[in-house]
Amino acid sequence: MSSKVAGALRIAAAMTVVVSLAAAGYLGRSPWIVVVATPALTLLYALGKFRQWQMVWRAGGMKSIGLSVLATLPVQLGLGYVLYLLGRGLASLVAPTPSAAFGSGDVLGVGLMFLICLACSLAIIKLEGSATVLQDAGTAHATAQTRPLAEEVELDMDQRPLTPETFFKSPGYWRPDPLREALEGLGKRVAKPTLAASNAQIAATEERLGIRLPEGLRALYRVMDGGYVGALYVPLKRDPGPVYDDWRGAFSIDYSSLSPLKNLRTVRAHYEDFTHDPADMPAHADTLLVLQARYGDMTLLDYSRPGEPQVSIVDFDRNGALTDITFETFDAFFRALRRPKEEEARPFRRELFRSKPLGDLPKDRRASVFWGGGPHPFVNLAKGRDDGCRPKAMADDVLIDETQARIGAKLPEAIKDLWRARNGGDVAYRFLEDGPDGELEPFEELAPMEYVVTLAELSRRIDFPPGETPWHESIAEADKLVVLNAKRDALVLLDFRREGDPLLLVVDDFEASGIDNARVFADIDAFIGKLRKFERSPLLPSQL
Repeated sequence: MSSKVAGALRIAAAMTVVVSLAAAGYLGRSPWIVVVATPALTLLYALGKFRQWQMVWRAGGMKSIGLSVLATLPVQLGLGYVLYLLGRGLASLVAPTPSAAFGSGDVLGVGLMFLICLACSLAIIKLEGSATVLQDAGTAHATAQTRPLAEEVELDMDQRPLTPETFFKSPGYWRPDPLREALEGLGKRVAKPTLAASNAQIAATEERLGIRLPEGLRALYRVMDGGYVGALYVPLKRDPGPVYDDWRGAFSIDYSSLSPLKNLRTVRAHYEDFTHDPADMPAHADTLLVLQARYGDMTLLDYSRPGEPQVSIVDFDRNGALTDITFETFDAFFRALRRPKEEEARPFRRELFRSKPLGDLPKDRRASVFWGGGPHPFVNLAKGRDDGCRPKAMADDVLIDETQARIGAKLPEAIKDLWRARNGGDVAYRFLEDGPDGELEPFEELAPMEYVVTLAELSRRIDFPPGETPWHESIAEADKLVVLNAKRDALVLLDFRREGDPLLLVVDDFEASGIDNARVFADIDAFIGKLRKFERSPLLPSQL
């Protein structure tokens, strides 16, 4: 019922504005009446979109509100003049009258319009603020609950505490990728970093910085030497609600990473990247250790007092109070960290957006449409090679013969046909149906033929850390595994370790499980023919 009343009031407020300005034009009031009405129209517009302007305030404070007002004022001024001129045009057809001089009556008219619309707007806010929302309680029956506007869920936090094992999400995008570097084969040795930091590495970092890291932080580095932690927040108040105002992003929420040991440094060192002016330097800059920073938004270990360091989350780019929150110890900070719950997948019939399988197309078209747009990702890198070698745009018979001689095996015809159309790069036909309700994305790209190499050779290009066995020694017959692509922790391999046609292996987590959990495809021709492309627009039933 309240939503219907609110809707009626919105219509009443809108009609009041339309009629008032059109009537001003019809009656020949001064055009200046629109200029006077513009601030009132802007405020009424903001009240009409109260929730959106609340979010603008939370996101950027007065600066964002000011910018939004500056953007809205000219729009409301233009709208006001459109309504005024409509009324003026109608009057010219019915009873033309000259424009009157601007006077107190015009101000009173604007004020009356504003008061009527203001009353409607405040009533709408109150009605919509007390509206009920339906929530699924996770049982067989849905429960209707009321929730005030200010308590609507903006951040649905998972209340389970983190552990060192659940803290990291991945090693991070900027971590060195020895697989990819070795595949590019730029003529230099590739160092493979350890995933976890050793006690010796931690001790060396502490000696370099002249501090001792908290035990809880040292435990995290023993799991992984920095990396992506995902969206993490800490509460700004006791018993925080599910709203942004009650939480503060940790580890610079846009980056959401813990810096690796080699990148740990003080605030002074961080600021000296762009300024040497003492006036720009924050207080105690030499005793603040940066765990992560996005410009002035930093998560810090504060060693400015004796004993265990505090943890502070600050924004040095903001005027006023710089420190948003401080924790007495790192353990207290870690206990407070929370991760938002993952959103449930929205119902989406992805199968309606799939193209025909590649095998349904005419054979002479398959190879050319298999690839995505743009050149393959190795072109620019190849331009900088000392030997001047760069991948060809398309593989020819000479390149195919050279590649087969280098790897000591004959490539499947289906693979060679693809490379003849384009010599590696992003793949458009990349999805494979996996049962009635799911699909796989076996690989995103394939390397150019110049970089196809055996896993044994790839392994020999890498300097492994102490105590880690090279792949050509730990994986049986690695010289019969041919790498078609390597990126991050994923591999695409041809397996020639059996008689006859090779298998296609797709490995998603090579660091953790080697090739033991690879997805295996025995018939490469059939595999390629089943691949589909994800279309941007829905397909007609006749195209499926």
